[in-house]
Amino acid sequence: MTRWHLLLSVLGVAPVALFSCSSGKSSSAPPGFEAGTGDDGGNGGEGGTGDCSGGDGFCYAPASCKYSYSPPSPLNYTNEALDTPVAADPTNGVPKRVRLGFGGGTTFGQPDYPDPTTSAAFTWETTDQDTNAEVKIGTSPTSLTQTYTGYVWTAPKGLGSSTTNFHEVHVCGLTPDTVYYYQVGGGVAGSQVWSATQSFSTMPASGNVTIGIFSDARDTVSTWQAVHVRMKAAGIPMSLIPGDVVDIGADEDLYQQWLSEIWQYPSGSSTFLTLGQQYIIPINGNHENDAPASFANWAVPGDGPYARTYNSFTVGSVHFIMIDDEQIAAAGSTAETQAQLAWIGQDLAAANADRANHPFIVALSHRGLFSTSLHEADSDVLAARAALAPLYDQYNVDLAINGHDHEYERTYPITSGSSPSGAPTYPAPTGKGTTYVICAGAGADPYAVGTTAVSYRATKTAFGGGTPYIGLYTTLQITPAKLTLTAYGMVASGSTMQDDTVIDTVTLAPR
Repeated sequence: MTRWHLLLSVLGVAPVALFSCSSGKSSSAPPGFEAGTGDDGGNGGEGGTGDCSGGDGFCYAPASCKYSYSPPSPLNYTNEALDTPVAADPTNGVPKRVRLGFGGGTTFGQPDYPDPTTSAAFTWETTDQDTNAEVKIGTSPTSLTQTYTGYVWTAPKGLGSSTTNFHEVHVCGLTPDTVYYYQVGGGVAGSQVWSATQSFSTMPASGNVTIGIFSDARDTVSTWQAVHVRMKAAGIPMSLIPGDVVDIGADEDLYQQWLSEIWQYPSGSSTFLTLGQQYIIPINGNHENDAPASFANWAVPGDGPYARTYNSFTVGSVHFIMIDDEQIAAAGSTAETQAQLAWIGQDLAAANADRANHPFIVALSHRGLFSTSLHEADSDVLAARAALAPLYDQYNVDLAINGHDHEYERTYPITSGSSPSGAPTYPAPTGKGTTYVICAGAGADPYAVGTTAVSYRATKTAFGGGTPYIGLYTTLQITPAKLTLTAYGMVASGSTMQDDTVIDTVTLAPR
């Protein structure tokens, strides 16, 4: 049984179908926008090549971009519609929990490939079920001169009490490493409702950049918030999360609680924390369980029947690949598993051939493939290791970052060994080997670290009772010539990275 059939069975729902395609009006572009994009997401000679023709379901092709997106029908989204301005309710139409991601296709090197240096996607919620989906954006907070349109949908209720109305707009043709200001909302003239103005920076096209990577926030929302306070203070432009943001992925109430806590500062002032200010790109873990809400709440790349369960993109010198390992860990030969593994092999092969441009490959998935903590011998973990580690060996993945075991640990460079589900090979053959890191302490309850001596384990750190740390997180400093991962033990009294303890650091050079 595929994931989608399982979801339908659990929720007792049937897919709905609706076909439509977006359009827009063109205008000249001011400074900060590449030529070809304009008002309402319109385009001139560039962009706007996303194709919605030939489908039998709802499709959104952002007119400034070269890709389209169709939510897989088993997610059972309803009320899917392109932006259609209506009178916005001044209370229930107010945008909430605005978040920032990006979209795109999944074939490396193609025109629709994700590009966070020139694109962004804005997702928000309203209490009112309206069809307004617009973003006003510009390089000055007092001059939001460009307007782009998107689409709306309602996510199924799931296990919580909330039925949530979502709105999303994708914008392409932005300028790299540029601060943009924006508002989301819309409506008919005279009855529009807009969010407060927020800002973000597109990713730089080259040079140095530092991003945040942390996992497993699902139990303690204050720790999750504390991690984001540090990301904000450090000016991190992007965070990647390998799974388990919330405890129950089918409970929209949890998403609303966890995301509210990182939208605005804890002081309750009108200033914003990280949500909507920084790119946040998660991939699902076992607690999301691939529930509809886990896909509805984030804008990440991908299209097709298994949209948003895998994607890749580049930041500086790094090719990132993000893998939802739920079906892979089930060890079944389903159509979804076969499609995922085939794509992973193709993507890694393309990335390995592109070392001259992006010398590093970093893979993120949820389950710790070489853990020595609580889940080290679980059958699903071993299945994920058996499927993924040989691919990482074959295509020379430099760094794999996982969650699932609530601790920090890092291996030396290793390969998967004679048996993919058995002990790894250490030392790795010359010029080979992947460094595996587990960093799962962004709010989850702590686990004990492994106590048995293991030759391939470089370091380990616990958090929680009996330690100085309430949680864990990492940063990845990306330069053209090296990658430096720094892991932090987070102290309760701190609010910046400088307040916390560096528990590990490792630097990787190009192969």
